[in-house]
Parts: sequence; structure tokens; C-alpha cells
Amino acid sequence: MKINKSILSIFLPAVLLFAACRPADVVNPVTPVTPVTPEDPDPTPTPDPTPSGEKVSMTVCTFNLRYANTADQFPDGSSAAWSVRAPAVKKFVEATDPDLIGLQEIRKEQSQYFTSNFGSEYGYYDVGRDSGSGSSVASAGGEGVGLLYKKDRFEVVQKDFFWLDETPRTLPAKNSDGTYGAWNSACRRVTVYVKLKDKKHNNSIVYFFPTHYDHKSETARKNAADLMITQIKNICKVDDIKNADCIIFHVGDLNTSYENAQLKSLKDNMDYARLSVESKDRYTGTFNGFKNQDSGSLIDHIFFGGKSIVPKEYWVDKTNYGVPFISDHYPVLFKWEYK
Repeated sequence: MKINKSILSIFLPAVLLFAACRPADVVNPVTPVTPVTPEDPDPTPTPDPTPSGEKVSMTVCTFNLRYANTADQFPDGSSAAWSVRAPAVKKFVEATDPDLIGLQEIRKEQSQYFTSNFGSEYGYYDVGRDSGSGSSVASAGGEGVGLLYKKDRFEVVQKDFFWLDETPRTLPAKNSDGTYGAWNSACRRVTVYVKLKDKKHNNSIVYFFPTHYDHKSETARKNAADLMITQIKNICKVDDIKNADCIIFHVGDLNTSYENAQLKSLKDNMDYARLSVESKDRYTGTFNGFKNQDSGSLIDHIFFGGKSIVPKEYWVDKTNYGVPFISDHYPVLFKWEYK
């Protein structure tokens, strides 16, 4: 069939203009889940929607891995290098089976480990904190923040990231004193996030924001907490995070205690997992420093929002998975049910 050239001349420019446009609120979107290759198909079928009246739970975790190096030691003087701890970390994930995991202090070999060892069950996403383009630590090197999400449970709508700085879409510049950005952070700090559809609960929308606040600057931590609330409200399009229709989690090593005034914005605008349910670990420290101690700093946190969340369980996992410590931080977990 011949197509009239005059008709093409009218409609083709309009088609091209439409294709070039995208919603203004989609800022620097990142490609969603890497498709499964034909040689390694995902055998897990998509779960059926939740039957009416059946309770659906979800477990969320935050875990500072301790960056890969060969100098770390356990209390007995043996090596606590990542190569020694990695199999134990895998056992931890398999035993606790979290639906969402936020990860801090990821280095290249750790990024590659999660991709190669969890790819059949979990989707993985990370960003190097010094990468201006948002590249993965696996290619950019350095250190970054990442996350894992259950592939059979979630459909990814969006993946993206931003820096913890005055201009969150711009790589913070290095200052003359060796600090970074407008807040003089000791390191560049980045947040990654995903917007997900929960296939186990009628495609309910879930947002997950793992991060790592600066370890030296109090000003940077206070400003990071303020920025997180602003970003969450803008990205999730909500005014009241606690009573949002969607589910929202902000997790990470925030390098300060809940009681500190630096986290006031988070406390004012979000609920806090540790205090939301009775737990034997309500006052358990989360930093252990690879030492035999039961009273380390409590600096790893899970904040949440969403009117459908019913808290069920909170714990700090100190289990021996084959090594004395799987990191210099303990993993923190929070289980909840949809209302």
C-alpha cells in the first residue's frame, strides 16, 4: 500500500514532538531492572493478587556492609576482610529473607558480589557517590549506596538518585579544605531510591530511600534530614508522609542517634520503626566495630510513612552466620503488615 507523502509531512513532525516530551516531574530517570537473559530465566511466577481479607507482611532492612578492605580484623586477630564475610552475609540474607534491603559502604567487589549472587531472586541498584553520572560502583569505583528488592514481588516504576547537598542534582564540588559541597561534608553523600508496585498487595506503591549521612559534619547531617523530607514529599507527591496513601521508607546509617536534634525533621514528619513496636532490641546498639560489645552506638535507622502500615516486629540481627560479625554494623530489620 502506498502512503501519501503529503499526509506524512503533516503527521510525522507531530509524532516526533510527542516522543521527545516527557513529564516535567521525571527528573533524570534511571533505567529500571536489567532484563533477565534468556540463558538464565527467572523461574518464579508472578504472585497472584492478595485474596480479600488476607494480611500481607513485608520486611525492610538497613545494613552498613563495612567497605571492602583487607585490614579489618575480628577480636581474635583473624581477618575480617570482605572475602571472609561475604558468605556469611549471603547466609544472613537467605535466613532473614527481607523484601527490601538498603546497603551502605558498597565498594566495587561488593557491588559485583550482590549482582552475581542474588540476581535470580533480587534486583540490585547502586550509585557511586563520586560518580557525576550516577554510575554503579561496579563501574565507577569508589564507594556508594545501594539496595536490593524482591523481583518476584515488586515491579519497578522508577530508579533514581540524588546527592545530600544544597543542589541535590549536581555532584558536590570539592572545597579547598578537602570537604565537599555547600555543607562541607567529609565525603560526598548520595541517596538512591526506587518507586515500586507491590504485586502481593494489588500493586500498592512503595517508595524506598536508602542513604548514608556524613560521619563528621553535624551541619551536613541536619541539612540531610531536612533535605530528605523535602525530597520525599516532592518525589512521592505527598504533604503528610505519615498519612500518605503510598508506603514510604527512609533507611540508613545516619551517623547519629534518634534523640539528636539533627534528625528533628525526620522525627516530625515520619514514624520510627524502633519505637513503633515492643522489642527486646529497642535499645540495642547497631555499631559494633568488630568488637565483643553489647552497647555500641545506635546509628542505623528505619523511618517510615503511610497510613496502611501496621508495625509488627523490630530487631537487630546479631546472629553468628559463620563469622563473629558480618560487618562492623549489625543489620536492622522491621516487619510490618498492610492494614
